[in-house]
Amino acid sequence: MASVNDYGLRRREVALLAGRHVGAIYVIGDADTGKTTLAGAVAEMLRPNFATAMVDLDAGQASIGLPTTFGWKMSGSSKPAGLYFTGTTSPVGHFDQSIAGAAALVAEARARAAKVVIDTCGLARGELGRKLHHATVEAVRPDVVVAIERSGELSDLLEPLIRAGWPLVVRASVPAQVVRRSPAKRRIYRRDKFRAYFERARELRLNLGEVGVLRPRPDPVGRIAALRDRRGRDVALAIVRKYSPRAGAITVLSPVQRRGAVRAIGLGSMRIARDGRQLAERVS
Repeated sequence: MASVNDYGLRRREVALLAGRHVGAIYVIGDADTGKTTLAGAVAEMLRPNFATAMVDLDAGQASIGLPTTFGWKMSGSSKPAGLYFTGTTSPVGHFDQSIAGAAALVAEARARAAKVVIDTCGLARGELGRKLHHATVEAVRPDVVVAIERSGELSDLLEPLIRAGWPLVVRASVPAQVVRRSPAKRRIYRRDKFRAYFERARELRLNLGEVGVLRPRPDPVGRIAALRDRRGRDVALAIVRKYSPRAGAITVLSPVQRRGAVRAIGLGSMRIARDGRQLAERVS
């Protein structure tokens, strides 16, 4: 199992992360730099002494929930404690939803844990990376940013934070054993996660007079969607199969068994088949 030392973090950095004044730790880096592995190693290091939570903000290669969602869980648990549906696998064009979801899940996690380790997506370079992460840092307010770099590629993103003096910035290096994944492998990962999730799903007919439609679209059929409960929490994913506004009904494919638990449905920005294949991405 990887350790924080594999990323060049030594006694001083470890002591900082374990300090009682540090509550939230935000891990950033390009795609295929080992962010999820490092976030897990930090959480595992902290867990013996602190109630520690992990938050996953990578909706494309989700490690806690499913693709198109952010998720969080207590370290050591195999089950998500909360999910937030972004409706897409990329934050590009969906910054508002991504930042709102990050703030909501980190707040949930901080209410339960003394330490929160936040894993992020691989969009880190360039203007889009700076905008996304600067806005997310403002929203979730971490105490420390751990930045994984190969050769200073995140300097433009990090320098404003370093000059401001908040949050504290710790620079880490990419371990030699980190393996790059091709776009094809990323698609296969998402397909397999979706296929396993929808394998035992069944059709559920929802009354539009009782269920609110969030993020409405004129062409919902085939879209990935989230089912939300009366507390406003996303509890399951679904695929829209039929939409009949004249009949006042929407039919979805989902593992959810009780229609009474569903109070709202949020429509996403991509289409998938039951077997997990992505049919269309970033549809308007």
